[in-house]
Amino acid sequence: MTRYILLVLFLPVILVASAQGQVRFRVAAGLSTDWITNDNPAAQWMVTGGNDVPEEEAVFGGGFDGAQMGWGLRAYADLDKQKKFRVPLGFDYFTYSGTQTIKSERFNVRVTHSNELYTCFTGFEWSFIEFPWAFARAYIGAEARVLIVGENTISSTRNVLVGDTLQTTSGSYNGKPSATRLGALARLGIEGEVYYPVFINTSVGWGAMNLIGRDETPTAEGGRGELLTPVSRNEPAESIVYHLNFTFMVQVRL
Repeated sequence: MTRYILLVLFLPVILVASAQGQVRFRVAAGLSTDWITNDNPAAQWMVTGGNDVPEEEAVFGGGFDGAQMGWGLRAYADLDKQKKFRVPLGFDYFTYSGTQTIKSERFNVRVTHSNELYTCFTGFEWSFIEFPWAFARAYIGAEARVLIVGENTISSTRNVLVGDTLQTTSGSYNGKPSATRLGALARLGIEGEVYYPVFINTSVGWGAMNLIGRDETPTAEGGRGELLTPVSRNEPAESIVYHLNFTFMVQVRL
């Protein structure tokens, strides 16, 4: 897997070096959110199956349903004077979090599953249309992304009514170790000038987090299981996680 990562990171550098006489640079920073789009266990409820399912047979979801908050940094190298072709280098940081509460007449349990994801990427972008009247242009791109999934945390708070007394207990633990995966993403975006050299760059991208490096061993045989679920229990081999990435950034041309 190391060979793939090195190839992905150094190929755009070679492109920039070959066009060094025409290269201009820009930097951007701002919001970057992430959303799991397929029916992956990471986006399902943390506790399913009801009370009739034995604990040894229970399957736990990640609870990461909906948009997850994040921030991003970008650097762009223009490869031509018309600024139609460029190489992006970027970093995204996401804080994934999901919460579920289980209630009855005498008790309630609140469980939170959280994880931190770090993504470095590079690729290629092409500005395919320009809107001179709006000082804007649209672009499409493709990215290769190296994803680092941190060690996750499961926290719980349990409230039990014993007679007239409410007893509260809480705790937290780490369910799965960190992991590194290689994914890819296609992007469509638009950037418009606010006041030169400041631009607004907004985009949406769709892709897969873990195309390369997935754990193909079921948890029953000692595997890690799914990429973003809380614990390694009763899971098959790791499946692909498809996701939607939205960015809204302030960009400055250097």
